[in-house]
This record gives sequence, C-alpha cells and structure tokens, in this order.
Amino acid sequence: MATQFNIHYNVSDDELQGKNVLVFLKPQNPQRNYQIHAWQVLNGTAGATEKFSYDDSITTDVTWLGTQDAKISSQRQSIVPGQLLKAVSPVGLSPELQPASAALAQSKLTPQQCGVINHTSPYIQFVSNWYVNGRPVVSMPYVDASMTVSFEYLPNFYFMVATPPMVGQTYIVQNFSDMTHYTVPVTATEVDVTVNRKQGLWDFDFSAR
Repeated sequence: MATQFNIHYNVSDDELQGKNVLVFLKPQNPQRNYQIHAWQVLNGTAGATEKFSYDDSITTDVTWLGTQDAKISSQRQSIVPGQLLKAVSPVGLSPELQPASAALAQSKLTPQQCGVINHTSPYIQFVSNWYVNGRPVVSMPYVDASMTVSFEYLPNFYFMVATPPMVGQTYIVQNFSDMTHYTVPVTATEVDVTVNRKQGLWDFDFSAR
C-alpha cells in the first residue's frame, strides 16, 4: 500500500536560503562504513507544497571497478525480505545477480532481511547497493569473497533541512542524530508534513490520515 507525503513549507525564502528538505530511510544495524544516501531530496520553496510517494518495493544491484577504474553496475533486481541473491561471474564475465537457494537464504538471513552473497569466481570485490521505490538508500562497500550483506529497514522516516547534496554525496550513520524521526501509522495512506522555523531551529509537524 502506497503512502503519499505532502510537504508544506511554512517558512520564508530568507529562512530557507536555498536549503533543501532531505528524507532518509535508515537500514537496520548499519555499519560505520555504510554510505547512506538521501532517499528524497526536495526543492524547498517558501509557501509551496511538494509531494512524494512511498511503498516498500526493494531492489538491489552491485557495482565494482573495471579497467581504468571505470565504475560498472550489474542489472538491478527486485528482492523481497527472506530472499538471498548470489553475485556470480559466469565464465569470467561481469558479475550478475541470481537467486540463491532457499536453504542458503534461511541459513544466512532472518525472514525480515534481504541479502546478497559474493559467489564471484574469479573473485571480484564489489559494493552492494540497495534501493526503495527505485531510489538509493544505502551502499555497503568492500563485499569480499563468500561474504553476505543483508538489508533490512523499518518504515521510519528521518527528515532534515540542509544544503543540497552534491552529486554522489553520501552520509554516515551518525548524521541520523541530527534528524527528525517519524514513524508512519500502519493504516495511514497520506501524511502532511509542515516545515517550520522556531527560535532559529527547524521543526517538522506530522499529521497522518
């Protein structure tokens, strides 16, 4: 079931000063080297309303460095909790993602986790990338031979006002301490979010229906 977010800017241009509203989804049990992406980057216009939609569709791919350090990506695959994909390199070709056996998935993952295991041969170290609604959430670097990485998140949203991220910019886990956390009620189909500025601090008000 999709949930629509309506972001209302109850602030002036002088208060925004070119800043954006960034929205993050936080992976469960993130490691310190995880590269967290701003899942939504909103323009931020005084008096305006912006919208985005959320549903729980998850996709994944892997990236690695080819010749002359060129970044190469596998084809992105859909995945559901409890499923494990294996990265293989058939006949020495570039890695691709294929379903692993249910028995291997059960031995490596909880029912709430999605996962990727590195079965490339010859071995290729890669980055495991995870997306929700087609937008990047987290990249997990340095996936070595036979290593399994898992992805799990709760439908919790983290809001902050910041300067627009540069292309490819990522964040660290510690950034979440500076964000406003919101959990969507299970039955909600629409959430109004009002962005305010109170005593010099950014404030978010939430109303679900």
